[in-house]
Amino acid sequence: MKPVVHVELTGAAIKTVLILLLLTIGVLALVWLLAGPGYAIAGGIAVIVIVRGLYALFTPSSE
Repeated sequence: MKPVVHVELTGAAIKTVLILLLLTIGVLALVWLLAGPGYAIAGGIAVIVIVRGLYALFTPSSE
């Protein structure tokens, strides 16, 4: 029997995710201005890889 993970999204959780998204965008914009676009693009790609990894971690397998 496979374990089941149940995740509930509340209004507070969605608000927290949106605030974290805005903070991430703000930090990437600041990096763009201070260090250059290459570092900001690399940071954006790293954020995308982390989010996709977390999504894959919580998505059930197809088996």
